[in-house]
Amino acid sequence: MAELDYAFVADFATVEGGKLTAVGASYTMVAVSTFPVQHAFAVAGRVRAPEETETIEVSITVKPPREAPEVIMRGTLLSHRNHVTVYDGKIGIVFAAQNVIQLTGPGLVEVFVDVDGQRERRLAFEVLKS
Repeated sequence: MAELDYAFVADFATVEGGKLTAVGASYTMVAVSTFPVQHAFAVAGRVRAPEETETIEVSITVKPPREAPEVIMRGTLLSHRNHVTVYDGKIGIVFAAQNVIQLTGPGLVEVFVDVDGQRERRLAFEVLKS
């Protein structure tokens, strides 16, 4: 069964050659000068699974404060295309997803990461007016 090793929110993240690169990772607060505003962000992490695993479904749901529309990102991680190395009978696949959310006011943004239909992590960051 696949499980999430780690996940974080970042300003930017990408995967190339099986390696994850992130900028501005693991933040817990965003300060903006005005509302509404568009906020670009990334969610990245690594999923671990038994070595015979071929696909892993990842879903990321972002819930902004104040009734702003939520964002849902879904994808399938393919083990044979991700420069995967087997270690201790397991594989690790890194992922990164980028998007933009609308922030209509201050409050808590919640980010939920599901792996193969199971809720694995809740991340969050606070939006403040600067």
